[in-house]
Amino acid sequence: MAATTVTYAPYIQPGDAGPLDERDQIVVTWQTNEAVPNPSAYKVQFGLGDDLYTSVQPVGRVVDNYLAADASLPVPPTAYGAHTSYTAVLHNLKPDAIYSYRVTGPGLPAGGFTSWFPTRKTGDHFAFTVMGDEGFFPTRSGTTLLTDFFARIVHLMYNSGKISLPGQPPRPQGEFALNTGDNVYNTGSEDSYRDFWMPVWNSDVDSADRGAPFIRTFKNYIVAGNHDIGGNGDFVNLLATAGAAPYAGQTGGGDALAYFNNYYFPLNGPAGVDPFYVFNGDTSTNTGAFFSYNGKTYTSPAATEAFRASTLVDTGKGPKRQIDHMGNYSFDYGNAHFVFLNANPHLFNALVDFTAIFAEAPGNFPPYPKVLREWLINDLDSSDKPWKIVVYHQPAFSSGYATLRNNQMRQITQVLQDHGVNLVYNGHEHNYQRTRPIRATAAVTNVPTELGLEAVLMDMAFDGAAHRVPDGIIHLVEGAGGNRDFDGDEPNPRGQGGGLDQDDSATGTFVAGDGHTYPQGPASWLDTHLTVAEMAPFVTGAGQGPKFTVKFKAKIFSFGHIVVAGNKLTHYQISEPLLPTSSATTLNPAPFGVDYYGRPIRDPIPDTMVDPATGQVVGVSPPGAPALLDKWTVEKPDLDDAITVRLAPQPYGSNSQMVVVTNKSPHALNGAQLVLRDADDYTGPLDDTHTLAGDRLVITLGRIAPGAVTSVNVPMRGGDLHGVLRSATAQPVRIGQGGDDRP
Repeated sequence: MAATTVTYAPYIQPGDAGPLDERDQIVVTWQTNEAVPNPSAYKVQFGLGDDLYTSVQPVGRVVDNYLAADASLPVPPTAYGAHTSYTAVLHNLKPDAIYSYRVTGPGLPAGGFTSWFPTRKTGDHFAFTVMGDEGFFPTRSGTTLLTDFFARIVHLMYNSGKISLPGQPPRPQGEFALNTGDNVYNTGSEDSYRDFWMPVWNSDVDSADRGAPFIRTFKNYIVAGNHDIGGNGDFVNLLATAGAAPYAGQTGGGDALAYFNNYYFPLNGPAGVDPFYVFNGDTSTNTGAFFSYNGKTYTSPAATEAFRASTLVDTGKGPKRQIDHMGNYSFDYGNAHFVFLNANPHLFNALVDFTAIFAEAPGNFPPYPKVLREWLINDLDSSDKPWKIVVYHQPAFSSGYATLRNNQMRQITQVLQDHGVNLVYNGHEHNYQRTRPIRATAAVTNVPTELGLEAVLMDMAFDGAAHRVPDGIIHLVEGAGGNRDFDGDEPNPRGQGGGLDQDDSATGTFVAGDGHTYPQGPASWLDTHLTVAEMAPFVTGAGQGPKFTVKFKAKIFSFGHIVVAGNKLTHYQISEPLLPTSSATTLNPAPFGVDYYGRPIRDPIPDTMVDPATGQVVGVSPPGAPALLDKWTVEKPDLDDAITVRLAPQPYGSNSQMVVVTNKSPHALNGAQLVLRDADDYTGPLDDTHTLAGDRLVITLGRIAPGAVTSVNVPMRGGDLHGVLRSATAQPVRIGQGGDDRP
């Protein structure tokens, strides 16, 4: 009998844990090469500190074996093959605590595999990191060696609290990560987790060349990007890629959609919207998956069902198929609520467009499916956390030309701003971008034109320093995690090759494929009509309006380190490690762009080289110190003295009550909502602006401008209404007077 090999060392996942109650939980998971699970051979022990006083028996299930359900399907010689995934749910954990754990059993060290993890915070001071678009080793011209850029980012994130940034205060360690998607390239297969992702995120060695033991200690919440579910995110091939080889980023055979078997996130999202379904508005068809290999296509309901069944697991709240729910989920941490959304093209009639910007006008997308819009609205409305942060992969407002046409999520921007969202993090575009605070108008989903209403309105006063109260949502692209930078005119392997340079340090012009000359740098960015200069052949005055992008770092890999301190949130964008020297010249004074202070960024440490024949790192890079690329702070002020929320007198016996909101503050209240307690006798409609969360009624008012008076009729009988006015802008104000009375 062959010895058991642990193919993925133990690591932690949040499991089916969304809202944080009095107790927390963690899932410990690992993978072996066993075709038949043997859970009784393993044991997981855990406890506070170093005292491992509680034992849990894991559960095992077979994964990557769904082709076996249909004998008519070919099994490629490159198939990953049946493996066993083990999970152990550690229940009843104290929040705000540090636990240790040990896993013992076949294939693990003689003394067991040990690590530790923090549970979720309940207070309002914490820190986290964010990155995306990392899981690949780009090839190098003229050599068989590959390049690993994302190990250095994972290493820095693991040590985020130890990084010293000159002129900046110390920052607490990031306790978890947000990942904006495209964790593995190119087809979301188990092969790519084996080759790229697991060796870096769960490395035994903490270094810039190897990565770090990040996921065995810190939670990594991940949104599904297009490559995570298969190529473009429109359709997924469940069979194999012909000629797949190690480090090719392809599907070896029967190991697609590994996102739904390697990760364990909250399962509080709606069913019926997974990658097997293609939506056109509210109509869907079960046509998202197919079986293809060596030019031949197959149909296999049995293998399809076998895959779906392989995702059945209990990660805290009873057995569920992860494929049914995990594409969209939410969770709480401290005083923040996080929502992760599937933004892939299968939800938008599988529309994928990579036509050159100058070639033709961009098209429209179908509406966001109603089932997802309603879930999103109810999820946001049900949370009373003051910070609401949304993560999805394809950005609505990226200025980068590489992915400019993939803007389908503009369909939901008005929902986000009306329901109290503060920040949106995206990936897809391989760089870092930040917008000014922006507010979408009714024109945001129209075909771009310089005529008529602006598609977005922007806050020009906000600078994140002296002026820290934004009038709108700040949208960020965090896609500089390690796979080739986009739109920075960087050669292989660091970039996608020569082309238009959109970095915020770039100047001059570029001759595009149509023979016309277009501006580089900030002049190339989106304007408030959502046009860019390269649309000039078909849009008069394209790209000539005000720009809402304020930072664009396309020549350097980086991550975000976010510190939440009560009503203040500060974002630090931190570069990869740098050498003390620079290759700058008079002709090219900033080859890697400029830092937060406007100074040229020093050269990065040498590229990490990987031999695909062995998977081993070749050579050792010298140490380096990161640079600060961007910093900004958002504040939610206490405006009790300037905002009143009053009940207007109503006739005796009236079946409704009138609430009047007066905003005498200098700030617009974005995402303003009335949250009323004890709403059992509410008799009005339930729709996008009226939702029930338990016994609380949430009425969405939208934006209340400075000096404005807004009134709303509430069909509820009884005495005084109790509750608050909350918003994305300020701290809550109690009905009847100022103060902080959260419902």
